[in-house]
Amino acid sequence: MKANEVALNSFLSQTKIQFIIPVYQRNYDWSEEQCRQLLYDILEVGRKPGATHFIGSIVFIHEGI
Repeated sequence: MKANEVALNSFLSQTKIQFIIPVYQRNYDWSEEQCRQLLYDILEVGRKPGATHFIGSIVFIHEGI
């Protein structure tokens, strides 16, 4: 496994990205309010030039590796 630090907007703006949440993780769901708060926090940081905010790790499998 190789870990890299990448800005969230760079990660999400890649072409042909599809997120699939495995069945075993679907039981760990958040309420709508918790999801709304996370999105709000991310958007607020995105509006501040040069600002960063640690949101945790996103683990994904890059197809072809």
